[in-house]
Amino acid sequence: MASSLLAQEVIKEGSLGEFKGDSKYFSGNVKVKMLFKSDSYRPFSGALVEFSPKARSAWHKHPAGQTLIVTQGVIYTGTENGITQIAKKGDVITCPPEVKHWHGAGVNQSGAHIALTGEKDGQNVTWLEKLSDEEYEDFVKKVKPDM
Repeated sequence: MASSLLAQEVIKEGSLGEFKGDSKYFSGNVKVKMLFKSDSYRPFSGALVEFSPKARSAWHKHPAGQTLIVTQGVIYTGTENGITQIAKKGDVITCPPEVKHWHGAGVNQSGAHIALTGEKDGQNVTWLEKLSDEEYEDFVKKVKPDM
């Protein structure tokens, strides 16, 4: 028999706040809206991240991995081995633990994704150096969009 203390929860839109992506970790206009936080039964959090054209994250790693569900436009993602890929609305990007990567919008198109980010020992991300405009443009040029 289930405990009467256990119940589903509805987290109201916007109740956990939204903020502009910190310029220490993002280039360009980035908006982050928290959807839910990690919990004792759910070792990952969720956020909607919206990128204006040319906006992107710094290089970073996730100790417990990350899954991105593209909800709008296009999201470019690249890894330190030089591989850049494009994901479109409805596509899913999976990033295993400790893979150095970045992600963001296209040069001329915005994009958004829901980020499901795992936690390990209370940590969900290790931020690294920012991607320069030149590096970003070089990565984006390397990949050919599928039509």
